[in-house]
Amino acid sequence: MPEDQLLFLLFLLLLHQSFSIALENNQCTSSCGDIKNISSPFRLRGDLEFCGDPRYELACLNNRTILNLYSSKYYVWYIDYTNYTIRVTDVGMTEDNCLPLSFRSLSCRNFSKDDPYKLYKTVSIVNCTKAVASKFYIDASSCHDGIEFSNFSSTRRRLYAMINANASNVETACTIELLAMIPWGADSNNLRSYPQIHEQMVYGFELSWLSVAGMMHCINHSWWDISGKYQIRCGPKKGKKF
Repeated sequence: MPEDQLLFLLFLLLLHQSFSIALENNQCTSSCGDIKNISSPFRLRGDLEFCGDPRYELACLNNRTILNLYSSKYYVWYIDYTNYTIRVTDVGMTEDNCLPLSFRSLSCRNFSKDDPYKLYKTVSIVNCTKAVASKFYIDASSCHDGIEFSNFSSTRRRLYAMINANASNVETACTIELLAMIPWGADSNNLRSYPQIHEQMVYGFELSWLSVAGMMHCINHSWWDISGKYQIRCGPKKGKKF
């Protein structure tokens, strides 16, 4: 056997042994603050390079677990490996901050290269030149937090919060200034005041990696779906004939 092939095989053997030892010693399970079980597909910054997926790398800052996603930072509250979800909150959205601090929104493709299940609703903060009488507009004018909006000093302007707003809901006299996310299960009909909406924004929202888990689990199969309670079921293997 040529020397270069022998060295390559030796490298693969050592890599496999290192990976096996890391798994046996639980070196691919990390913790940070209240998050005690950071494991695949997640990894904590500084973990061994073969632990988790680099796309799902988390940081530990001041004993808080942080998810960095598309130039935004989110506190991680909980990771559920049984239903493939992670609950996060924008680091700028706290009980002391009445409004989100910047214009940002996660689209359906932000958490993976494939569409995850949508597990959140959007809250749009709109700046209007006049008062709007509509059930879709929840008054948030008392909640400025020192954020300067264009021409908001005018007494004629009002701030409103809108849940899952679309273009047809936004009045021509209003512009969207900020976006935040709340849990998908939040009952929009019962959110009738801004403090109620703010409480949901502080609680956070969920992102799912189920689509990635399904494809990876059934990588050599023709299809996959969910059977029972979040159990991934694989279809026939690729190329298999009935």
